[in-house]
Amino acid sequence: MKYLFVLACLCLASYSLPAQDFKTETKINDLLSQLPGILKTDGEKAKSEIKEALQLSEQNGNYKYGQLSYWMGESLLNHAAYDSAGQFYQKSIPFLEKERDEAILGRAYIGAGYILNFQTRYTEALSYDLKAEKIFRKNGDRNMLARSLKRIGDDILYQDEKRGVEAMPYYEESIAISKEEKDTINIIRGLNAATTIYTAEKNFQKVDEAMKQAIALAEKIGCVRCMAISYSQWGISDHKRGNHEGAIRKYRLEFEMNKKMGADYDQFFVYQNIAEAFYELKRYDATLVYSDSSLRIAETDVAWNHYHDVYEVRYKAYKAKNDFAKALAAYEKQMQFKDSIFSEDKERAMEDMKAAYALEKKEQQIVGLENQNRIQELEAASARQWQYGLIIFLILLAIVIAVLFNRYQLKQRTAKVLDEKNTELQKLNGFKDRMFAVISHDLRNPINAFSTLMESLHQNVQHASKEELQEFLQSTLQSARDLQSLLNNLLEWALIQIGRLPYQPDKISLRQVVMESKQHIELIAAQKKIDITNTIQDEMAFADKGMLVIVMRNLLTNAIKFSASGNIVQLAAERVNGSIRLSVQDKGMGMKPEDLSKLFKQEESTQGIGNSSEKGAGIGLLLCKELVEKNQGRIWAESEQGKGSTFYVEVPSA
Repeated sequence: MKYLFVLACLCLASYSLPAQDFKTETKINDLLSQLPGILKTDGEKAKSEIKEALQLSEQNGNYKYGQLSYWMGESLLNHAAYDSAGQFYQKSIPFLEKERDEAILGRAYIGAGYILNFQTRYTEALSYDLKAEKIFRKNGDRNMLARSLKRIGDDILYQDEKRGVEAMPYYEESIAISKEEKDTINIIRGLNAATTIYTAEKNFQKVDEAMKQAIALAEKIGCVRCMAISYSQWGISDHKRGNHEGAIRKYRLEFEMNKKMGADYDQFFVYQNIAEAFYELKRYDATLVYSDSSLRIAETDVAWNHYHDVYEVRYKAYKAKNDFAKALAAYEKQMQFKDSIFSEDKERAMEDMKAAYALEKKEQQIVGLENQNRIQELEAASARQWQYGLIIFLILLAIVIAVLFNRYQLKQRTAKVLDEKNTELQKLNGFKDRMFAVISHDLRNPINAFSTLMESLHQNVQHASKEELQEFLQSTLQSARDLQSLLNNLLEWALIQIGRLPYQPDKISLRQVVMESKQHIELIAAQKKIDITNTIQDEMAFADKGMLVIVMRNLLTNAIKFSASGNIVQLAAERVNGSIRLSVQDKGMGMKPEDLSKLFKQEESTQGIGNSSEKGAGIGLLLCKELVEKNQGRIWAESEQGKGSTFYVEVPSA
């Protein structure tokens, strides 16, 4: 008992000792009282001081750790660091719940719900916003109650636009309370949100009334951001009701508001909306002008969904102008950012095969009917000839012999046509089998890897550190890029198999081919700090430029994938016996002789080659082989384990 008592005293002393650092407590309390003002005047200073206070809090029994985490979330949100802000909001909640600090706890719920809504996790966001609404209603905080009601309406509406009837009462109560409290900003937010429901219900009179009221209030308080959002909402409503001229006017007003704020990124949506409105007005040149502007902004953001939207409207505009070359280019760009493209193309290929088979059956039926008609004509002719007697017997015999001979030749021709059709059908069936084999073997593994990464991220997101989350996201991004590269290769390989990939050989510059190929992989090379050296000068070749770009893109991607960070990939070209020989040399892990012999073979699996975590699917090299052979060239590789690999491509010189 004596030892237990001493141990208990020691534990109590070790627990209470940090809390007795009154100097640290005073410093934290002083900072908390000043933080709202510092955040408004000097965001960087606030962020730095909160970070220091969090470290002190951890060293002193987590004193006021919940409040400090909440304010760090607010600071990060002001810097548009949404994911990091969400982590601190979530981190603050257990401490605030334990401390029963409901005033800050309700705001932490609102912050966490806002970030979850931004991340499209609407169900989780709704649970936090409902908790916040309960606290604010209990404590009588009318301003924050109105804001939590507006957030609940957003969570419901964003889950399903058809739930507008369910969301509207929350917006209406939020607006009513905000009017009582003279919270003009939240009145405007509520009106903008309600406009989405009015538009869905096609109640455009209420849309106009709400937007006029929102803009008038925004002008009264000088809120440029509020006016920009309201003009955007109003323009979208005009667009959906078919008033495209009116929509363009609203979008241009939104543009002016964004310009005043310096919100350059938001101008992407303005340009994109105007481009789509001009398309509906069949003003295709104007569509492309505004689409160019939105594309320039999207390129600075590297957001795939934005690229898809831009190239979709450009494709429609070029197609409407009958500029099919540019329409095809825009369509191909659009397809790069659409996950379902391969499945759609596969279905299209299957339909083509079905159509070819149906056409063959129809031709066989026609030939059969022709033969049947010929036989009937011969039988009738024979019956008539017998009536003329022996005098014309020899003539009849000659005719019969001639007809039989013609029938024999016809059967021979028919058999030849049938053999050709059967051969073609066998090729189509062989392509189908090869395609299904590639899909089942090569596509399943990257998708399983991507799914495993996402499941692991989902299971660990609440407990993982920022660095661990960064690693998860980096792995997920790499997996998505591998999957995109595989889908592009599968699509291009499928187009070759069914004869849909254009082959247009011409005199081309290899330096230009390499430059276009590098554009596809420069970002990946930069991330791995791999330098690509190019000694190719003015060498000219006679080949299809697009196909050669695809080949070099795949070889460069493989070289980077199997090279360690900081290595060099070398590109070179030389003339050899009337041909141009290009080489792509890496300093990677290299291959064993038995692995080297498996390359460029459909029947061999290359999944197990090398020790790198970045495995290849193998379809890329099959694609390269078919494209090079299509251009009367050849491709091969040389490699030594531990010293890297060199891939060679020979094509005719110009």
